[in-house]
Amino acid sequence: MPIQKLRQNTVRTLRFVGHEKKQQCIYWDSTLQGFGVRVYLSGCRAYVCAYRVHRRKRLAKLGAVNVLTLDQARKKAIAYMAKVANNQDPQMAADEARKELRVEELCALYIENHAKKKKKTWRTDESTLRRSILSKLKGRLATSIMTGDLEPIHSAVGEKHPYQANRILNIYSKMVNWGKLVGHLPTLGYGNPVVGIVRFPQRLRKRYITTVEMPRFISALEDEPDDFGRHGLWLLLLTGLRCNELLSAKWSDIDWDMGTLYIGLTKNGDDLLAPLSEAAMDRLRIIPRVSGNPHIICGRKRGGHLKSLANALKRVVKRAGLENIRVHDLRRTVGSWLAQDGTSLYLIGNVLNHRDPKTTAGYAYFQTQQRRAALTGHADKVLALGGVHIRPLVKLKGATADTLLPVAAATETATVQTADTRHSHYFRREALYELVWTAPVLETAPRLGVSDVALAKLCRRAAIPIPGRGYWARVESGQPLKRPPLPPSPDGLPELLRIRGTVAQPAVDRAAA
Repeated sequence: MPIQKLRQNTVRTLRFVGHEKKQQCIYWDSTLQGFGVRVYLSGCRAYVCAYRVHRRKRLAKLGAVNVLTLDQARKKAIAYMAKVANNQDPQMAADEARKELRVEELCALYIENHAKKKKKTWRTDESTLRRSILSKLKGRLATSIMTGDLEPIHSAVGEKHPYQANRILNIYSKMVNWGKLVGHLPTLGYGNPVVGIVRFPQRLRKRYITTVEMPRFISALEDEPDDFGRHGLWLLLLTGLRCNELLSAKWSDIDWDMGTLYIGLTKNGDDLLAPLSEAAMDRLRIIPRVSGNPHIICGRKRGGHLKSLANALKRVVKRAGLENIRVHDLRRTVGSWLAQDGTSLYLIGNVLNHRDPKTTAGYAYFQTQQRRAALTGHADKVLALGGVHIRPLVKLKGATADTLLPVAAATETATVQTADTRHSHYFRREALYELVWTAPVLETAPRLGVSDVALAKLCRRAAIPIPGRGYWARVESGQPLKRPPLPPSPDGLPELLRIRGTVAQPAVDRAAA
């Protein structure tokens, strides 16, 4: 290769010297060792720098002749030589950049080398990455993806599907962590871009079929025209199996003598020998067998099983007039009804094949009537241990004009004594209306131990009209007067109105209350 002193006015005129296309043609500079101009067969020219580092000889391209001047190229070559003197490779950063994976390459490696081998839901992961990540970020380097690139995707999907938006972040975060673990992504200097994104709130699903809904559901289920769909839903309701476990079950897996169904490897990684109740055994006996198909719940494809029970359930739910019931809610119904019958969570966990007791606790929901009965029993115990003045409140009816005015027999009161020697009087709105129109407020208020102002204020709060000035004088003179009607009750007004005074009334007769 020729050696000469390179000049600015001659580097553009250098010609290719050689006979083979792959042969290098480099004009080396006589003033700076390792610096030269490479001429290609096409006529293009570029400044180059040759050096040896880490027992490796390398040739670095500094830039095209028509881009850099000769002085700029010499200075760049000198900078390269300085790094070599410090035992550093000037092209190391460029080499690392060329090794970096694009997003689509990282996704393909993650699905092929991790998800397919360790996740049953790898197809869902692949579809999620393709539709949500690659459609927006394809062609980008994986290390160039930042939090600001993922946040718009998460927000856009989360407007209608918040759970799916969170699932996108979970899958991408898992892929990045796996890439760092196996060396596809740098462990230093690149953080997980998912960190910092606030996820949409997720609520634990508690839907199951109640005792009130079950008769309608069963009636609609019996009207389902799809035989295998009807039998499949019945078996889910009777066994508590997962849908895919039931659909993939075969006739050969049933032990008719022991009353069991062998499921094999399940979601939690354990083999399952599911028990079958007598009702489930009876249901299995009436399911028709299809020649050449080993599955219990047969599909339309020859030799295959039914792929989903969602369509059949959708028709049943619509026919029953119910809402918001999914296939997995049948399994949750089994766990909830077992818990309501007093079955231990440990036994329920074994029936449903749960490895974690916390998962079983999430299936133990109770009917509203049962929760109300439990709280009623608890309240009765609390009140039974309280003072005598608390117990009459359970069946309190409220004070009336008859209990306060001297012309009436005191058969019942609604007065409760408190610890500070003040007494609480309770009135129903209609009774208080009758009271203020039966006797003057100035006469009634002292009997309660309150002022006439306090009694009038209670009437105004309850929207109860009271007699105006001069009303009782005209009554005594014999003038016929009409009472204004009682207007509707204000919103939020309690059933019993309370006023506290300093005068007590006779104790309540519990039998009468």
